[in-house]
Amino acid sequence: MGGKPTPDLNECRFLPQGPIYRFLRHVFVDRLTDSGRVMFWAGVLAMGAGQGTLVIQIYLVFCAIAAMFIVSIAMARRARVRLKIHADVPDRTTAGATLKLPIQVSNPERRTAVDVILRDYSLPRDIRAVDEAGTAVPPLAGGDATLITRSLEFTRRGHFVLHGIRQETVFPWGIWRDLVVHAEEHGVLVYPRFHPLIALDIPAGRRYQPGGIALSSSLGDSIEFVGTREFRDGDPVRAIHWRTWARLGKPAVKEFQEEYFCRVALLLDTFLPAKPTKAEREAFEAAISLSAAIADCLSREEYVIDIFAAGPEIYYLQSGRSLAYLENVLDILACLEPCHEPPFEKVAPVLAENLASVTTTIVVLLDWDAHRDEMVRVIRDYGSAVKVILVRDGAPTHDFAGAASLGAAPLTHLRVSDVAGVESL
Repeated sequence: MGGKPTPDLNECRFLPQGPIYRFLRHVFVDRLTDSGRVMFWAGVLAMGAGQGTLVIQIYLVFCAIAAMFIVSIAMARRARVRLKIHADVPDRTTAGATLKLPIQVSNPERRTAVDVILRDYSLPRDIRAVDEAGTAVPPLAGGDATLITRSLEFTRRGHFVLHGIRQETVFPWGIWRDLVVHAEEHGVLVYPRFHPLIALDIPAGRRYQPGGIALSSSLGDSIEFVGTREFRDGDPVRAIHWRTWARLGKPAVKEFQEEYFCRVALLLDTFLPAKPTKAEREAFEAAISLSAAIADCLSREEYVIDIFAAGPEIYYLQSGRSLAYLENVLDILACLEPCHEPPFEKVAPVLAENLASVTTTIVVLLDWDAHRDEMVRVIRDYGSAVKVILVRDGAPTHDFAGAASLGAAPLTHLRVSDVAGVESL
């Protein structure tokens, strides 16, 4: 994790990819310091100049530089102290955030470790180390330990793997870098960055839910007493049915079932052409951020939330009222990729199975055309109220003014730049 990210050699197709190139690149980039590279080129020039004449004994300069490199490599290897390093990496963070990683460093050997710098090993392209020069470790005597902190910036959402820590020392002269890699992989989910919504105006209502939802909590309205059952750990004291306890001689609690509550579906449009433009990619990321903000706002209310997203696969998650947490929704949005084939036909069967009990559907679209118009019409035909939000710079493919599928519900058109600062919808 750290320093300048190591370029992916497989992407450098214009460069040779053989073992000789890899070795030379490792030596020149990873092993030589800035001062070492200057001395290396000075040695190359001295060697070239020494080939032309023996009158001026410039070859002695080359010999001196080569001797310094040999002694530096030998002394650095002799002075190496392999430390024990463990980084406490959280499982989740947010795009744009700076993550501070506490790193426990201990010296299991008898010798004192000096001039040690820690940098991140093979850092992914979309993660940047705040201190690219590395973090210095104070001198550690044998058996001592210390705690240092590395800071990483995550520039985009997604799932990333941090591969470990690289222990470096430039002892004794600062021209050669001795390396020890402490490989320890940690997966990190990076959530989309979003601005919390203060208010969300949705056409909400109530629908009868046959049998209720067994896993939903008892928060809300219209709960019905259906019987008693044996007391289990975690049951609230206020739910104890004292008469049944007295009759059976063991604790019993009242059991309720709720029949009416709000169920809101959030449908995210993920369709992009096979070769999307930069504006289309930015609109896609803005739509994901807006969906995260909507899910966050709904999670603070007493709704059951259905999340539908069509990427390479159909994602469906039901959350709210103790069914799942906001983190589960953000986990899906963090890894969601665009779909390059129209997904509306795939979504339709999943929607049809659930729309009969959905009171409101919030649809976040990237464009407005005949396919999306038909999808919104199907949602309204199932009796669900619809709120449509279009995230797009510029006019949509089709004019949505007066579209029959929208009915009385207006379509909210947001530009990409508006999403970061929107506070109410």
